[in-house]
Amino acid sequence: MRRFSLLLQSEVKQFLTAPVVHLIAIIQPTLMYILMSIIMVVPTFEMRIVNPSLEIGNDFLAAVEEVGSPIGPDYIEPVLVDDATPGYRQVVEILKINGIPTALQRYGYIDSNLVKNLRNRLTASLLVLWNIELGDQGITIHEYPWLPNDIPYTVYFGMAMIPLAAYLAAAMIGGYLMAREFESGTILSYRLCPISPLLILAAKITRLMITALTAAVMLYGTLGLITGVWSSSFLALLIILVPFILIASCIGLIAGMVTRSALPSFLIALASAFAFWLIGSGFGLAAGFSPVFEKISRLIPNTPVIEMLFPYFYFGRQVAAHPLGAKLQLAGYTIALLLIVILVYRSIVLSKER
Repeated sequence: MRRFSLLLQSEVKQFLTAPVVHLIAIIQPTLMYILMSIIMVVPTFEMRIVNPSLEIGNDFLAAVEEVGSPIGPDYIEPVLVDDATPGYRQVVEILKINGIPTALQRYGYIDSNLVKNLRNRLTASLLVLWNIELGDQGITIHEYPWLPNDIPYTVYFGMAMIPLAAYLAAAMIGGYLMAREFESGTILSYRLCPISPLLILAAKITRLMITALTAAVMLYGTLGLITGVWSSSFLALLIILVPFILIASCIGLIAGMVTRSALPSFLIALASAFAFWLIGSGFGLAAGFSPVFEKISRLIPNTPVIEMLFPYFYFGRQVAAHPLGAKLQLAGYTIALLLIVILVYRSIVLSKER
């Protein structure tokens, strides 16, 4: 145990050899989340409406205010203006064309996604108005929300970035420092060291575990402070991240040993982190995309992690089709990569031919 403690202390002190790399790996995801949460589209859209001159225009305003979620904020925030010129925005004007009341929507946008959303909100408002005019013949809609309260997308985005933060810290720092051992020649000390390779790798991975959990907790705290939403079980969150951090640590260490160069190992960690995040349900649950994308996403360890985190942020709602299968998949990846990193270490670091 004493040997392990000394090895771990030595690993922790390596922070001083690459403080910039550590700060990038640990802080970058949190800064990225803060920036994205500021500029990210929110559920409520500002709809500029020309002050109505017709009676039906007032009815339209009332219909606009009815368009919303039964468990969250309204979808539209009407803003009354006097000028019908859109400029760089959008404006709706209620007027008569050939004697027919018409909603004329003008755009100054070129963002097709934003135009689509504003068109949808105008259509929804007009359908509400139409349904009111139908009276007893109108359609009564009963809504049964899946969640008791509507949770903003910034919560999902932050939740999905927690594994990214953990992975980036473990893989990037692990790969970079392992490669530096070759570049500086200190790898020779590992070849001559009488200590078991398993103990050396255990110290490295434990140190990376601590670093990765620090990055994840930092992002988790930022998520909670920005959105006011916290996990129902902080301990469960950390436990779910442990196998994913082991996977990231192994990938980083393997990259460092195979490339034996700091820059390539750094780039491999960075590329794999964002690839796992983007393909592995980083922007939305895999089931919400095309069947092909979902099948590919299922192969990425990031996906089962996010599916396991989901219930702790969304009132216990389960989204994994096969919860046990997701856990077994993650465990399988972890065990396989731990075995691979041991074999690579024996093959590259302890080989007499190298």
